[in-house]
Amino acid sequence: MNDTASNQAATVRVSQRQPQACRECTKRKRKCDKQNPCSRCKRLNLKCSIEVVQLRRNAVQHGSEIRFLRSLLVDVKSSPPDPVPHVVQKIKNRIFRLETGQDPTESDVSNTTSAQEESSTTEDRAPSKVSLGSNENTSHQIDSSLLTAIEHLAWGRNSAGCFPHRTCSCQYRKDGLQSLSGPSPVNGPSPGLNSSFLSTTDARKLIKFHICHVAWHHNCIHSPTFLEQCELFWETGRFDDPLWQALYFSVLSATVGSIQDSTKVRELVDVDLQAIPSTQQLFSAMVQTLYNSHFLSNLSVYSVQAIVISTEVAHNLGLSQLNATLFNAAVRIAECLGIHKIQDQSTKPAQNKDEWDEKVEREVGKRVWCQMIIQDHFAIPFTDTYSISPMHFSTGPPMNADDYDLTDMPITSPTISTYIRVLVNLAELMPGLVDGLGPMKSRKPIREQYEHILHIDQKMRGIVKNIPPFLLRADKTKEAQIPWLAIARRSLAITAAEKIIMIHRPFLFRSFNDQTYTYSRRTCVAAAMTILREHEVIIREGDISIWTHTAFVITAAVIMCFEVNATAENQVAIAQTHKDAIVAARTRLADRTNDVLAQRGVALIDAIFTADITSDSAGGNKMIDFGQILAKFSTFTRMNLGPDTPDASASRFSNADPQDVIGAHFNEMQPAWDTAEDIDFDAWFNGTFHTLHDPLQF
Repeated sequence: MNDTASNQAATVRVSQRQPQACRECTKRKRKCDKQNPCSRCKRLNLKCSIEVVQLRRNAVQHGSEIRFLRSLLVDVKSSPPDPVPHVVQKIKNRIFRLETGQDPTESDVSNTTSAQEESSTTEDRAPSKVSLGSNENTSHQIDSSLLTAIEHLAWGRNSAGCFPHRTCSCQYRKDGLQSLSGPSPVNGPSPGLNSSFLSTTDARKLIKFHICHVAWHHNCIHSPTFLEQCELFWETGRFDDPLWQALYFSVLSATVGSIQDSTKVRELVDVDLQAIPSTQQLFSAMVQTLYNSHFLSNLSVYSVQAIVISTEVAHNLGLSQLNATLFNAAVRIAECLGIHKIQDQSTKPAQNKDEWDEKVEREVGKRVWCQMIIQDHFAIPFTDTYSISPMHFSTGPPMNADDYDLTDMPITSPTISTYIRVLVNLAELMPGLVDGLGPMKSRKPIREQYEHILHIDQKMRGIVKNIPPFLLRADKTKEAQIPWLAIARRSLAITAAEKIIMIHRPFLFRSFNDQTYTYSRRTCVAAAMTILREHEVIIREGDISIWTHTAFVITAAVIMCFEVNATAENQVAIAQTHKDAIVAARTRLADRTNDVLAQRGVALIDAIFTADITSDSAGGNKMIDFGQILAKFSTFTRMNLGPDTPDASASRFSNADPQDVIGAHFNEMQPAWDTAEDIDFDAWFNGTFHTLHDPLQF
């Protein structure tokens, strides 16, 4: 049949059904008996043929196989001279059958081709049979996977690791012919934004600034692709998925939040923040878009990206609980899409646009999953648990590659992914940290716990030693070439210092009163001073704001408050130095714009400093009234954030016995985790900060 099948498939029209009437009768609008040849054509001695159309359902169902066979056909045709003709013909026949639902009608398809095709099919299947019989574990895994896949047919779910769903046949497969949505009102989806929504000019400035100065911190987008999507939206109002708008609002919200406290950065961006939506308005628009587009049932990687990036502002807006619930929804969405099981791709360069687009989407999936691991594992102190088990995903880290070519570079070369790749190495310590303490209901003996803490401490120090030099020490040459490198270096110093504190948190309170844990106290105080020092430099230089800066400065300031209270009375100079650092940190937090987290930090510092401190007459140890701190924190928070701030959770403790609230003072902490009085730093710090939270106002 030569090229008949391929030529027909290339020219046929697309239809829902296969015509049954012949061409001649259809053309003349005559009734056809739908035989081949039909009685009318036989009577008039006409050529009778039935049009072959491309069935839409077949094109969708077999789209991946069609694309594969087409690529295979190109490879065979471009091979050295004298390719095997029957292979080419067999592929043409297969494409024709898949697209039309019919076998070629020409009679010159030789029996030899059919026999060879059958032989090829048998050979293709043989290795799997050998594999099944040769390895019992492999057989068990395959049997289990097959059973799950069969069950998922009934459940309407997908268990295959086929992200980014370009060549698969599951329900999440992307149709290459999928049309863009209709024009979207430029005013966006949020009623509150109608009168002051971003102009294209301002949006373009903010997005480009985000790409150059902020994206390194989350690394959840491929900047050229995202910018291309933005340009299409700005020019036509179109986008390929309604949930893309959630990603768009999330990026804008993070950008506005990062520039609002720096005059230097605001002038660089050249956007009037008074004339555009606020960080909270943009965050609210993101949340509304998610729910209006039914993100919990219409699963999309855009939803995952939007939620993960929104962490950049959620905590500062006082929406930590909303962020936590959205994040765990994003984890499940990512798992349903198979983002946790992305297979490694060939490292050879993409040969065409389809291969490049798939490479981009695969890499974006890895980047997003990497950031999710970081956020999940670093949140362990707030929940004493984690949602992403290290044993239950196979997606590897993203490449150390820049966006323009996605070529994997040595770790000594700074790329947009470098910071996140370093951070995930630290995050991977945290599940082992909490698991090593023993089950929550019956912790291991204190001695074993502390030995475990010291072991994790040493593992972290080993990781830090292997961090690329340009992230540990200033490199003026590289920083002149890479606009985000200097702030990334200081942010890493702050984050790494906070993580060493996180490791020692279970023994932090004890360390201020028990000489056994002096190493933890000394380590945490040094880390806290590092955080305060680096933050002071960032503010002085007028660099962008990152949400972790505020969060970790609060932790550092609280630790230094306890250090001042525990410092011997004859060490006046040291105590004064620490007090000066705390006061300076408080001032920086108080100057933050629209930052609920920072204002709570100010209230907490004031509450600790003004709490009554007495000395134990027997041992001379200082005692802090934690119940009084909670009461004062509630009062100061209302003063800082306004009278409408909910405070019922905190105020209910105001008349309680302080010992019932937090365990009184350090001397009463016994070396056992199952006593009511033995409250660790996590319990106190998290309990204080989560007593008040603002609901999201739409």
